[in-house]
Amino acid sequence: MWFISLLGMGIATILIGFLPTYYQIGVLATVLLIILRILQGFFLAGEWGGGMTLVTEVAPSNYRGALGGLQQGGAALGLIFAVIANELALAIAPGNEFSVIGWRIMFWFGIVPLVIALAVRWKIGESLEWLIKAKPSPEKIPIITIFKRYWKLVIIATIVLFSSGSIYYGIIAYMPTFLSLYTKLSPYQIDNVVLATNLIWLFISPLTGLISDILKYRKLLIALTGFVAGVLIYPIILLLYTGSYILSIFSGLLLGFIFAFQYSIFPSWLSENISTKVRYSYIAFSINLGVALSSFAPYIVTALSIVFKNPVIGTTAFDAIAAILGGIIVLFSPKDRVGLTLE
Repeated sequence: MWFISLLGMGIATILIGFLPTYYQIGVLATVLLIILRILQGFFLAGEWGGGMTLVTEVAPSNYRGALGGLQQGGAALGLIFAVIANELALAIAPGNEFSVIGWRIMFWFGIVPLVIALAVRWKIGESLEWLIKAKPSPEKIPIITIFKRYWKLVIIATIVLFSSGSIYYGIIAYMPTFLSLYTKLSPYQIDNVVLATNLIWLFISPLTGLISDILKYRKLLIALTGFVAGVLIYPIILLLYTGSYILSIFSGLLLGFIFAFQYSIFPSWLSENISTKVRYSYIAFSINLGVALSSFAPYIVTALSIVFKNPVIGTTAFDAIAAILGGIIVLFSPKDRVGLTLE
């Protein structure tokens, strides 16, 4: 199933690069794009939760945070690939050519990570944890079990992941748009700011996951990071708003570090609070609902920027509240089970 989700996501991504234009087939081009984007999200929903579950189940109990952090850093690696693909596309098809063929190259580039990921996934079977504890008597409808027995955990996890997702969508993903609207940085400079953010995210994730293994406090670290983010979001956005290339790079590095510190702990925190029989469904449902809700963040911060007539205040108002909310809610999750055998 995990192989299928990965393959489906990759094929949908690559096919977007082959779509005919509106001038060729009219509104059908838009319909096909929407269908492929829906399929992309559908397969990603299964892949992300599945990958997170698999990594934490096969990881040694005392390195569950570190390996979960390594897996979470993969998202940053994917974004780095996207920046590289964008630069290659701009080099191959500069200027007006980018709107004709350049954007397609970015989607075609997706075949490179897809082949690598499929080769790795092909050699990975089910975790021993699942084979022993879940396969002999699997849940018939795990989602029902989740809502009956673990509904409080679902609410907590969804809010915490909404909080983290709001920082991602409301600042990191929104950063290129923010910088292009409110500064005079060039597209190349903006790409470098994004690259710096993702590089620190990539390299810091395994380390911060390991820190949670050593200290044995996962929910406390997630909470503290949320509070720190709530305080530092304003100066981070303010530095971006200055339009200074150096300050924007520094802001991106700081933002990437804070986000990665919290994001890297999620796999182990989620996995250790739930039964193996429903772990995949619990993680997948919680993260995808949280992320789906947080995906409205760019629209919210844009609207607030208009209301306050200040993009710094508008962006900060929403993201700071979301960060602090997640920090508070995570403290209501069950006691940490760091280093213990999974249920």
